[in-house]
This record gives sequence, C-alpha cells and structure tokens, in this order.
Amino acid sequence: MVTKSRPPFDVSSGFSPIAKSGSGWFAVWFTAILLLLCPNHQSWSAEISVSASLQPATTNVGEPVQLHVTINGSQRVAEIPSVRIDGAQVQYIGQATQMRLVNTELSVSLTHRYLVSPGRIGELEVPPVEVTVDGRKYQTEPLKLKVLEAGQEPGATPQTMPFAEIQLPRSFAYVGEAVPVEVRLGVPSDTRWRIERMPEFETDAFTKTTFQQPQQRQENRQGRDFDVCSFRTVMTAIKSGKVPIGPLTFNIQMAVPKKRNNAANPLGAILDGFPFDNQPAAFQQRSIVLAEQRVDIRSLPTEGKPASFRGAIGRFHFNATPNQSKIKAGEPITMTLQIEGEGNFDRIEVPPLLQADGWRVYPAEVSFVKGEESGFRGTKTFRIAMVPEQAQTETPKFEFASFDPETGKYQLQTSVANPLQIEGGKRPEPEKAAEPKPAAPPPPPKPEPKPVEKPVLSEDFSLPKPEAPFWRSPLWFWGLQGLLALSLLSGATALYVRSVRAKQGPGRALQQLARKLQDELAHQTNKAPFLQQAVRIAQLHAAARAGQPDAAIDAEDVIRALSLSKAQADEVRWLFEADASARFSGALSNSPIKESERLRVQETLKFLA
Repeated sequence: MVTKSRPPFDVSSGFSPIAKSGSGWFAVWFTAILLLLCPNHQSWSAEISVSASLQPATTNVGEPVQLHVTINGSQRVAEIPSVRIDGAQVQYIGQATQMRLVNTELSVSLTHRYLVSPGRIGELEVPPVEVTVDGRKYQTEPLKLKVLEAGQEPGATPQTMPFAEIQLPRSFAYVGEAVPVEVRLGVPSDTRWRIERMPEFETDAFTKTTFQQPQQRQENRQGRDFDVCSFRTVMTAIKSGKVPIGPLTFNIQMAVPKKRNNAANPLGAILDGFPFDNQPAAFQQRSIVLAEQRVDIRSLPTEGKPASFRGAIGRFHFNATPNQSKIKAGEPITMTLQIEGEGNFDRIEVPPLLQADGWRVYPAEVSFVKGEESGFRGTKTFRIAMVPEQAQTETPKFEFASFDPETGKYQLQTSVANPLQIEGGKRPEPEKAAEPKPAAPPPPPKPEPKPVEKPVLSEDFSLPKPEAPFWRSPLWFWGLQGLLALSLLSGATALYVRSVRAKQGPGRALQQLARKLQDELAHQTNKAPFLQQAVRIAQLHAAARAGQPDAAIDAEDVIRALSLSKAQADEVRWLFEADASARFSGALSNSPIKESERLRVQETLKFLA
C-alpha cells in the first residue's frame, strides 16, 4: 500500500490555511483568483508518477475491496489500464480527477478505481499495473491482498462493507439432481439501500429456476448488524466434473451521506443550516459480486441400479390405492399413485406395473401440488384407469425406483396389493338361428286307370243317363278346388308374414333407433360423446341381427353377429378401444373430435348398417 502525506493546499477538500474562516464555495473562488495571480500557473509539474493502493488490504473471501491506480502529473492517459488478478474478479467502476496547488504550482492527478472480489482464501498478488502516458509506459509496484475465511475477523474494516455469499446443501451433487441454492446479500443495517433488480447466475453447467421473492432478516456479524436478503432457487446439474457456479453480481443503490461543512460561515448565521449544510444523503450505485465457486458434480452409480429407474433423484415416499374394492365384470378400477417428498419432480414418470398380464391400462392423469414456491418439495399424483381382462383377486402392484443423494444408494418401493372382488362372469354367447327342417318328399303320383276298350260292333240298348248338375262338371270342380287352394295359400302367407313381423319387431325398432342416432351423430363435437354414440349404433345393429340385449354387446359380438371381414373387424375393435380410452382417461374426456377420426368412424358405421 502506498501512503502519501496530505499537501498543505488541496482543492478537493478546501483550503486548509483559511478553512476556519471561510466556507467551501469561498475556497473555490479563492483558488480561481489565485490561479490568475500566480505567474507560474501554466507551468504544471512535469514529473509523472504512478501508484496503486488497496482499500483495505485484508478482506474475507467473497467480500470485495477497492483498487486505486493513480497517475500524478498528467491526465493524458491513452486508455484505461488493464488489471488481472489470479484468484479474483476485477471490475472497473470509474475514475476521479484531483487538482492540487503547491507553492504556486498546479498539479493534477487521475485515479482509476477497480472493485476486486477474491474467490479463494490466501494471499493474492496484485501484479504491477502498466500505464501509458504521452507515449511512455509506467508501472506500479506489486501489492498483496490477504483473504481470510468468511466470518473470520480480518483486523481491518471489511465487516462494515456489503457482502454476498452462497449456501449449498453439500459440497457435491449428482447429474440430474435438483439442488436448492440460497444466495445471501448483506448490507449494514444503518445504511439506506435498495436493490435494482433480481440477480442472475452466469453458468452453462446447470438449469435453474428463477429466483423467488427475497426474504429479509437481520443478523449480527462481528459485532455489527446487517440486513440480509436471501434469494432461493433450484439448480439441476447437466454435466459431471468440477463445474462453476457464478459469478453473480448484485446491483444495488446505497445512500452515501454528504459531508457536513464545519467551516465558519463568514456571513454569520444567515447561511447556516439547511440547505447550505447537512444536505440529505444521495444514492450511489454499488456492485456486490459473488465470486465464482466450483462444485463437484458426480455421475449416478451403475451398481445396484434397478431396471425400473427413470431418473427420480431425491427422498420420496410412494403408495398406490384403489378407488374401490368391488367392481362388475368389464368395469374399470382407478388406481391413485402418489409420490411425496423432495427432489426433481419434473423428471418423475408413471411407475411401471409389475404384472401387466390380464389388465387393460389407459393413459394416466397427472397432477402436482407444490409444497413450496420452487417446487422442490411437493406431491405428484397419477390416476390410472384399468380394466381386468382376466379373473383377478387383488389390485395390481406398481414399482417406484429412485436415487437417494444423501446415502448415495438406489431405493426401490413396491405398492401393496389390496383384495379385489369382481362380480359377474362372461357374457352369454348369442343364440344360433334354428336350422330349417327338411321339407317332406312329395307323394308318389297315382296310376292312371286304363281305358276300357269298347267293342267296335256293338249296340247299346240301355236307357240314356240323366245329365249331371253343373257343380259336378269338371270345370266347376277344378275351379272350386283352385279357389279353396288360393284361400288356404293366402291364409298361410298372412300367418307367415305375421310371425316374421312378430319375430322382427324388436329388431326393426332397433334398426330405426340406430338410424336416428346416426343422423344425430353429425352434431357431436366432443370426442367422448361422439365415440360413445358411435359404439351405441354398432351395438344396436348387432342386437337387431342377433336378438341379444344391446347393452351387453362388445366388439366381438358385433363381429360375429354381422359376419364381418378381417379388415372390418379391425375397424370395429378400434372403435370400441377408442371409446373406452375416451371414457376412462381424464385427459381426453373433453377434447374435440378430430376430422380424421370422424371420417373413420363414419366409414365404419356404413358397413354396419
């Protein structure tokens, strides 16, 4: 550190010889008059020197100090000097000009100010700073900066300065682990200040959430009270190794009180007090820098890794419960899977089913309830509709695998199987149509009587027979027989038509209802009611043909009753599956029907009619 004695005549602080008899503004006017009267006022000191100083020279890790580089004798500096310090972040914060009058000679100095934020403990070396003035190069002397641990008494005054620090749960983390991070900003309690905007981390090794609203409290450090603001976020490492966190810069406005003018006023008490003295404090911008820190990020171990692990890292509790213990055959059961705890909930997927045989599983409905604003703690819920396709006596089991970063081991949790009762059995097969009985063989034809030969030469001496009545004539006889046969045939036809209509009465009504529902289908826009009505139409067509209750008909019943081809059977199965998915999946219940699905359903219903 370079220390210089104060000159007897310093324009920046007023006139020392007459400070007791004049005010600051009077000193400025007196300096101007003196410069005009001095014969050598234009012969500024030609001697140029450069120096550097640290204020203070001892600090704590993460607490910045100021570095001043001063050029005496000239203001003609080609550019801002470059300063680099190994183990610390250096930020240029501005410059200041000072004029001095010594023995009637005016000299000037230019000071460049830097903010140095140490990132490690130990003694840091400030290398010589090179300055170019009027084409010539000058160097400062090297300096030493002593950096102590956070909270350790430095022996100087860094505890009176604002500080920034970061708190991590551990010195290491795992790839994919959600890590809660707290950043703290502390400012002396007797200082008025305000923060300009929320800070942002500079890192490409983590994904992070935005900072929550800060929480403020008061702490006492080294005998001094500080207002401490805590900023919380959740960070997730995306690569392994020694990865950096930071730097992080807080831009704040601090109130700096103006110096009290204790000089005697030559005009007496007229100009004493406000507004000529004790001016209110003014806000100045300050940058508080949290130095870069490195964290050990480890890859997840492969030993003991379950096959069902999907990336859940944290400490969780898992359970699965059914919505009921007794159902009817063909009805779904809803399993509620809950995962509660803390960790990376955004990477938790649906736990797999241990034994999927005999169950038809539909898409899950997912929800998440935060336990705090960041979402690091909470409860994730999956609701799954399942239909048993085989005889089942207990609810299905699910398995949830996670990795506990505290123990460094994988955890495997299996849900408990609850008793399940299924009422009813398999639907009855449709009755087969009765086979027609073979017709009776026609009676054999009767032999025709042989004609009696009459003798050619013979005479008939018998009396002539009387003429038969008209109703005994062959024409009338056969006409009457035909009339009777026609009457019998008409009666039999009427009886047959009546019996057919009697048998087809419910089927005809079902066909009419199916046509009515198909006409109304064009007005349905939501997916679930559209598919449900289309399945109802297919059931009515099959029921009209098979004589079976329409409510008990499934896709296979429709295929058998209508004798469909393989391609047509596949379309019918698709229709029934789509209807079941829309009814049992909460995520699809209110979605609109797609035009492609509407056309496919309409084509399927055409060959069912």
